[in-house]
Amino acid sequence: MLLDQKDVTYQEIKVDNQPSKRAEMTKLSGRTSVPQIFIGNTHVGGCDDLYALERQGQLDTLLSQQD
Repeated sequence: MLLDQKDVTYQEIKVDNQPSKRAEMTKLSGRTSVPQIFIGNTHVGGCDDLYALERQGQLDTLLSQQD
């Protein structure tokens, strides 16, 4: 919802029924829970981590570096 409010285009990859995609996500993030959020090559973490970046005023900076 936060990314939608910021008009950010993103790709959602459902890993629930895709063991190979889940394994790739786990390898890249080191975590098994979903969602795992990446902005460019930067692993943000989960939803709480994304909102923490927003509260710290760092999310817009990270997003602007992707343009």
